[in-house]
Amino acid sequence: MHVTLRQLKVFETVARLGSFTRAAEELFLSQPTVSMQVKQLSDAVGQPLFELTGRRICLTEMGEELFRTCREMFDTWNRF
Repeated sequence: MHVTLRQLKVFETVARLGSFTRAAEELFLSQPTVSMQVKQLSDAVGQPLFELTGRRICLTEMGEELFRTCREMFDTWNRF
C-alpha cells in the first residue's frame, strides 16, 4: 500500500469540512485534484472512505477510523 502525507491531509480536510469543494478551497487545489487524491487513497486502503447520501458526503466506518488516525498523526506532528 502506497499512501502519501498529501493524500492523508486532503482526506482529513474533506472529512473535517464535509465537502470536497471547501477542502479544495482551503488547500488551494482544484476540486478534481481533491477528488483524485481521495480516490487514490481509497484505492490504496481497498475500501470506500466516503458515501454519498443525496448531495451530502458521509464517512464510512473505514473513513471514520482513518480520520481518527489522521487527526492523531497530525496532532502528534504539531506537538513535535
